[in-house]
Amino acid sequence: MTLSKPDMGLDGPLEVGAVCRPEVLILLGAYLPGYKAGGPLRSIENLAAAIGGEFRFRVVTLDRDFGEKLPFPGIVANRWVRVGQADVMYLRSGPRGLLGMCALLRSVDRNTVLYLNSFCARPFSMLAMLMRWLKLCRPRCVVLAPRGEFSPGAMQFKRRRKLLYIRISRWLGLYENLIWHASSEFEAADILRQFPLTEYVGVAGVIAGLDASDGKRWTSEVALASDIAGVAPPGRRHSRPKRPGQLRVVFVSRLARKKNLAGALRMLESVSGDVSFDIYGPAEDAKYWEECQGLIAALPANIRVRYCGEIEHEKIGGIFAEHELFLFPTLGENYGHVICEALAAGCPVLISDQTPWRNLEADGVGWDIPLGETGRFRSILQQCVDGDDEWYAALSTRAMSYAVKRTSDPEVIDANRRLFQRAFAWSNPRCFGTDL
Repeated sequence: MTLSKPDMGLDGPLEVGAVCRPEVLILLGAYLPGYKAGGPLRSIENLAAAIGGEFRFRVVTLDRDFGEKLPFPGIVANRWVRVGQADVMYLRSGPRGLLGMCALLRSVDRNTVLYLNSFCARPFSMLAMLMRWLKLCRPRCVVLAPRGEFSPGAMQFKRRRKLLYIRISRWLGLYENLIWHASSEFEAADILRQFPLTEYVGVAGVIAGLDASDGKRWTSEVALASDIAGVAPPGRRHSRPKRPGQLRVVFVSRLARKKNLAGALRMLESVSGDVSFDIYGPAEDAKYWEECQGLIAALPANIRVRYCGEIEHEKIGGIFAEHELFLFPTLGENYGHVICEALAAGCPVLISDQTPWRNLEADGVGWDIPLGETGRFRSILQQCVDGDDEWYAALSTRAMSYAVKRTSDPEVIDANRRLFQRAFAWSNPRCFGTDL
């Protein structure tokens, strides 16, 4: 199929009455109307909703949901369409989509910031960085959000391959002169661990590239801007009371090793009482899901496990409202939108300490526990089983209030705004008329 230049370029029809806004081209493996890709999809959707009136966001993605072989029904590929507060182009998978991606990247010029949402994704990140290195793609600035790929938990998987690519890319200078987008201080530390010649300046520091005090010359910078969570609707606790000796637990995530469903199942095996454990999410890793099924079969009779399959995003809040605990000992999340969604629905959380959601016990809304402390996980699970309705009602109410407070923080939106202002000021610090 031959694609015309207007279809594959960045030019396209503007909305009636639109003003000239700074343009951000976003590459993302899966986007709306999909829901299986999880956090990165939500991050971009919420970003566009929050500041789409200030920046012209253009999303390039595949024409199908994460892990699906068939495209979305009714989607016209290779044309810009309006989705929410962003323009979206859906590419076909395979060689035709790859050619389309190359054409798009070649049309990127100094008026556009390129925003990548993975370090490891070949067509949606590595290709763009290689083309920039070859000077076939010339954006004003690249902003790269690794989305937790450098966390210790994520680096456990395909470790040798990842470290080899990091070493080669550092030697070639593929990732020089860009802004790394870190969603938390923990992710910033993960990035600096892999790319030490990078300056951590937040989003209001000095423009990168200046000589450091130790004589080194920084090649890039890490900017801190927490992901924007969706506005938490007023929660409503499920009407069924919490009975001592019973607990309804839920796990909502992709069934992949990084999400650590196997760890959750092992934590449940010695808990006494009547426990139901519902699992929602696509079975991304068939071999891993088979291992989890073996663990399920070995659980005692008082732990009743049910796999409920995939769940559409708009139904997640209702699922959380029907359960009394979200058990999520993940190996690493750069943000964790699903944690916020659980709290917003009044469902307390028991998670690992590998997410930005920390000090939850002090706030009285849940627990964040080091992965090595399995005994503590089990102790808290037993505490939740034994808790009565009065204890749980207070916990649930605090969780809803906490989520509303977190999602309504104007500083988070402003940090993201400053991140992209900084990207457009990369070559010309005065382009926004402000001292960045």
